[in-house]
Amino acid sequence: MPPPTALARHRRRRTLLALLFAHLLQLIAYAALVYQELIDPPDPIPYHTSILSGQGWVDELYNGHPNRINTEFGVRRHIFNILIAELRWLGYGQSRYVSLEEKLGIFLYTCISGIYFCEILDAFTDPDFYNRYVQLPTANTPLPQRFMDNPLLFPFFENALGGIDGTHIPSWPSKEDRQLQRDRKGQVSQNVLCCCSFDMRFQYAVTGYDGSAADATMFSQSRMEDFRIPEGKYYLADAGFPNCKALLVPYRGELFNLRHAQARNVIERIFGVLKSRWGVLRAPLKYDMEIQARVPVALMAIHNLILKYDLEEDKESPDNEDDAYDPMPRLDADTDGELASSMVNSVGI
Repeated sequence: MPPPTALARHRRRRTLLALLFAHLLQLIAYAALVYQELIDPPDPIPYHTSILSGQGWVDELYNGHPNRINTEFGVRRHIFNILIAELRWLGYGQSRYVSLEEKLGIFLYTCISGIYFCEILDAFTDPDFYNRYVQLPTANTPLPQRFMDNPLLFPFFENALGGIDGTHIPSWPSKEDRQLQRDRKGQVSQNVLCCCSFDMRFQYAVTGYDGSAADATMFSQSRMEDFRIPEGKYYLADAGFPNCKALLVPYRGELFNLRHAQARNVIERIFGVLKSRWGVLRAPLKYDMEIQARVPVALMAIHNLILKYDLEEDKESPDNEDDAYDPMPRLDADTDGELASSMVNSVGI
């Protein structure tokens, strides 16, 4: 093959230079576009292209039939207003494209459907909000009038603060932790320890425990940390807890156990109310476990806020109080039965 002539080499060089120049122009044009977007970013393209914008959707629910906002957001209109006021008090406001009302609407709606909104979740787990609505009782905290008017329960449980129990909430742990998260039913969940008053207000909660964790273990750990129970007071618990001065568990005596179950069943009812209202607690969240553990406590605080400000709120689930009755309680030989024995005598067994 004969060597290329000088003219052929010159043509090839010109072609390469033309290609390089064209690529250089493309790079300059691309850099100009990037620079233009940095100094003057375009408006974001909405993902949901409904006829109503996000704010329009919130406005429609807010101004529409009063039952609709309760169905979509889980709260009535005046509770929505109170939550907005709380968020503003905590220092939260609108962003460039999303109003505070829309953010709250997204959070409430997605808690109903099983998703969540991080910024508002941070607000409702903020101690400034949470500790105003979820508080441990003191020795002088009065019992609810409805409880004291019940001759089957009062004065037999006059020193009881409420009920305590653990509940399992579906979780989505990492692959490495999945086996530890399996509860006794084989489901993957986190175990949440809660106590509540007899008027169905949460008083304390600890979340994030593996589904395999025992209620007694969570209670013991919490007592070593921040779970304070006034001297002479106690919570009603099931047989999965130890019998001690701070807890009263089922004991020998059928009538005593019936009364005990009727009083303690308040914790089962409050779990039913919470889970029926918020669908996010009935299906696993595919997020980090730290986030999953914070969702229940945020919704417990909102539950207490609703009971405080919504006089129409149905405070009780349809569960029968006798459903929790256990005629075969566990009584370990090494448990402290003095409190239960005195209660049995007071009931008249």
